[in-house]
Amino acid sequence: MFGFDSESIVYEIILKLLAVPGIILAFTFKSFAQALISKWLGDPTPEAQGRLTLNPMAHIDWFGLLAMILLGFGWHKPMPTNSRFYKHPRRDKAIYSVSGPVALVLLSFVLTSLSVLFSFLAVRNQETDLGIFTIFHLLFYNASAYPLFLAVFYMLPLPGLDGYNLITSFTPYSWNEFLYKVEKYSMFIFLGFIILMRLTSLSTYLYLPATLLYNFFEGVWMAVLKPMFM
Repeated sequence: MFGFDSESIVYEIILKLLAVPGIILAFTFKSFAQALISKWLGDPTPEAQGRLTLNPMAHIDWFGLLAMILLGFGWHKPMPTNSRFYKHPRRDKAIYSVSGPVALVLLSFVLTSLSVLFSFLAVRNQETDLGIFTIFHLLFYNASAYPLFLAVFYMLPLPGLDGYNLITSFTPYSWNEFLYKVEKYSMFIFLGFIILMRLTSLSTYLYLPATLLYNFFEGVWMAVLKPMFM
């Protein structure tokens, strides 16, 4: 009557559920890496706020997680930092800015390796679609995609994201007043970009680097594991 395809709806729900572990892992690992790097750079603030942990409860913003699942974009709890503790403020701010995206790329590399491993095990055991190795393959396959996409997204030069912080760590001090004016509208800039991404094919260009990286990681592990299963 309403044109609903029950099978496609169930399939979409399953895909969303399979994405949840990857999103939680991505937000948790990124936050933990930033807290660890911040401590290494001399800033004890994240550790004092209980963020130097792999416990997802310390990092997950539940509204941000829900938005990520349903809308394709979301957020975790902001990381409390104090750059006054940095011995070399510009250099250390740049290191901190890239630490999260780099951690996400490394996480995806590990998850991709597990995805490929379980794929080989599923083929070797001639499993059906509901086999245990196949389920784990799909779980890690879906989980590996989100860290890469988020790594690319966070490196965009938008106020509030790591890419913007990386750029501003190298800008002249004479730009501070201008940057301050820009940052006052950071929420509107961010929402405008999200709307633009949803209404155009811009998201395709964001997924492209992540897809290329995933294909590279998968190719590496295929080359490594294939001789072991022949």
